[in-house]
Amino acid sequence: MIDFDFYSPTKIYFGSGKETTVGQICAEGGYRKVFVVIGQGSVKRNGLLDKAFASLDEAGIQYHLFEGVRANPTIELCRRGIAEARIFAPNLILAIGGGSVIDTAKNIAVGYFYTGDSFDFHIGATTPKKALPVGVILTIAAAGSELSASCVIQDDEKQIKRGFASDLIRPIFAIENPKLTYGVSKVQTAYGIVDMMMHTLERYFNPSSNNEPADGFAEVLLRSVVKAAYGIIANATDYESRAVLMLMSSLSHNNFTSIGKGNILYVHQLEHAISGLYPEVAHGAGLAVLFPAWAKYYVNFYSDKFNQLAINVFNLRNKNKLENAKAGIAEMEKLFSQLGMPKNFKDLNIPNPDIERLVDLVTDGGARIINCPEKPMDPEVVRAIFNSCI
Repeated sequence: MIDFDFYSPTKIYFGSGKETTVGQICAEGGYRKVFVVIGQGSVKRNGLLDKAFASLDEAGIQYHLFEGVRANPTIELCRRGIAEARIFAPNLILAIGGGSVIDTAKNIAVGYFYTGDSFDFHIGATTPKKALPVGVILTIAAAGSELSASCVIQDDEKQIKRGFASDLIRPIFAIENPKLTYGVSKVQTAYGIVDMMMHTLERYFNPSSNNEPADGFAEVLLRSVVKAAYGIIANATDYESRAVLMLMSSLSHNNFTSIGKGNILYVHQLEHAISGLYPEVAHGAGLAVLFPAWAKYYVNFYSDKFNQLAINVFNLRNKNKLENAKAGIAEMEKLFSQLGMPKNFKDLNIPNPDIERLVDLVTDGGARIINCPEKPMDPEVVRAIFNSCI
């Protein structure tokens, strides 16, 4: 185990009906002016926004609505949000939605005090020094942004998607009612399951000792997610399965499963290139295609770890270590298939992917190598993984 600092300040309000307490939560925190960020209307149609506004009204909280966040959120919308927020002068940004809405809220929170372009944080030109606090009413179990320090935004004009991390943007509270996810479509639920699993799995494959507590945490989380995923496949309104997925999505991305070890998300960096170049591709869909491809490329380098995953998550006991490792990957693919996930570029509606452009996006034109132990992800490796997805 390596030395570490762990910080997870988000207070979780978990359970049925908790969204109706948002006004009380804001009032108790001293937040009297709230800038509300939502997506493209689902929280209006299902009545959640009305419930939130009623709660804020009852507590005497002023609020301003900012809407229109899409999947793979854009810096252009964030800039508009920052401009509106500066006019309203809030003391809290409230995201009502999933990862895209939360990440937009986070960008607005840091951009509010910054005199330059808030995409500067994403390209590493500067780091945040100050941010408005962020609160969340979560509507989908997926990205884990409700507890994380990360924020991913894309620039459609430049065709790049980048993230940055700062403890300043960890939400101060997250309201989580599993029943709010009942209306999430089957495919969006599946995308969320894939995303939370990847947040855990990619950390899992960072180097670790033979007795790494974080690996044990990851295996428990993954077993819970797999069981709940099959529960959702059988019954979309199974409360217990929905509750498990909502909590696990939060714990998958607050660094709990990488505590005391590295935290490089290898496959996410590949996927950001795909949805950056092809923004119509859902993040979870891209991950579903890429993780099996990455795993099959690296299974010979990490056969011990893949074998450990097969044993401790999927209860596979093949005496041949490499074959057992491969069987674990096959179980992952089986789950993705049961969830109706895409398997290749064609399934992503990209019949002729620009592989070289994707390689350039991942490697900054060949200048950057992702430090994947045993076999670094240089342009040749990245190209091979993308080609295997055709």
